[in-house]
Amino acid sequence: MKKTLLSLALALLSSLSMSAKDYTETLVVTVNGSTTTQTATISVDKQADGRYNFALKNFKLNMAGAVMGIGNIELKNLVPATSSKGDVLATDTTITISKGDDKSVATWMGPMLGQIPLQLKTLVQDDHLYTVIDIKMASLKQVIHVTFGDRYQLPNSGFEDYRTEQILQADLTGVNPPSTINVEEPLNWHSFASASGDYKDAANAFSAPHTYSSDVVRSGATGKKSLLLTSSLVLGSIVANGTITTGRMQAGSMSASDTKNCAYLSLDGTDTDSHGDPFYALMDGTPDSIAVWVKFKQGTPSEEHPYATISAALTDGTYYQDPQDKDYTNVVATAKNAQIASNNFEWQRIVIPFKYNDNDVKAKALLVTISTNADPGQGSAADNLYVDDISLIYNVDKPAVTVNGHAVTLDTEEVTTTAADPATAVVDATTANKGSFAAVSELSSSADQRKLQLLYCSDDLQTIKTYTLVINKGAETGISQIKTATNNDSKVYDLNGREVKTMHHGNVYILNGKKVLK
Repeated sequence: MKKTLLSLALALLSSLSMSAKDYTETLVVTVNGSTTTQTATISVDKQADGRYNFALKNFKLNMAGAVMGIGNIELKNLVPATSSKGDVLATDTTITISKGDDKSVATWMGPMLGQIPLQLKTLVQDDHLYTVIDIKMASLKQVIHVTFGDRYQLPNSGFEDYRTEQILQADLTGVNPPSTINVEEPLNWHSFASASGDYKDAANAFSAPHTYSSDVVRSGATGKKSLLLTSSLVLGSIVANGTITTGRMQAGSMSASDTKNCAYLSLDGTDTDSHGDPFYALMDGTPDSIAVWVKFKQGTPSEEHPYATISAALTDGTYYQDPQDKDYTNVVATAKNAQIASNNFEWQRIVIPFKYNDNDVKAKALLVTISTNADPGQGSAADNLYVDDISLIYNVDKPAVTVNGHAVTLDTEEVTTTAADPATAVVDATTANKGSFAAVSELSSSADQRKLQLLYCSDDLQTIKTYTLVINKGAETGISQIKTATNNDSKVYDLNGREVKTMHHGNVYILNGKKVLK
């Protein structure tokens, strides 16, 4: 009997946690514009009732090189909203951060701060966890912004962090042997100093470096650095454009216009740069556009080739190169601006929409390439292109919902409709653009009423529009649910939401979204 009771107890305990899982990823922490990275583990524990427990333990801040222990961020009984992408956890609450157990930290600040406001947004998937946390620490006059497992923005998008690549530069006089030159390349970005190809050594030996860390930043920037791209002369006469990419540069030809000179990526590649980072950028999102701040000036103005350029290609992660050497079928979307003018050498923000292909290719990687000239080998020596704060933009366009096929107008935070059986009513929440998705959670349900929460999320979870949908038991008239395509829609509907061609005397119809009596 005791054995049976023990077995039942163990079974009950195991059923309380359906699936606990640890995710280890890069944690990016931004405080007052200063960004640091660390490796961290977040645990999500799905309970038998479908709710989640969330834990980020031993959270630390790196302040001017000194590590400050914050503590454990733990939230329990989070109600998930289900979507085609995974479960979404979203809460805006106050918590007490508990003491961590990392013995290398002498003092944990969290317990001393009392109740603090915290906003959490998380997308839970089988193989990946993406989290956004905002902590308002009023006593320290700081807002801590945390992202975990971010595959929706490009890493080091502010060009704040750099590594050193070494190249051999030739002495054109032939008197001295080649000398070792240190070249600054931004982390997670690559230029010719880390290139591949048969002519990579020649491209570096007979040309000045193309990438530099710069303290020239735009007004209003939160960071302290930007990237300076420069062109230079090869062997004193051939212009080599300054180019940077999230993939890898290939120097495969002496001819600048040859497509063997390109930027490329492949998730199958195993090579890494001097910092240990791969030559590709993972991407789970489907952005609506890409934005970047630039400041551009040609050393010698060129009437025929006056423009700098930026291009982006969202792919499935198999091999792809820019410029293309053939037609590629692995591309989800592209964005390009090949007409970036000098604009009097002033900072300007360039926004480029993505054009999506009509295919079923799944986004996995993003190749971004930026160059001092839109035409290979053109421009002049000492063209300067400053680049800063590149970002992917995700909108939430036209959130919509239907109940049993009837459209419900989302004109207030809480909307109401009717259904013959609320419990079995089919709810379909959608958005109109690539860069967003809808998630639905059940708040309550009875025979007479069902209440749902609708979350319309940008892919990067930075924007979430929230509505409460109340479905009351009643006739499915569809009167309040009809949405016309335009304000001058001439179509006529009956009270069941069906289009009719002929109106009969004495009956009520819907015309231009309003009830009319024939």
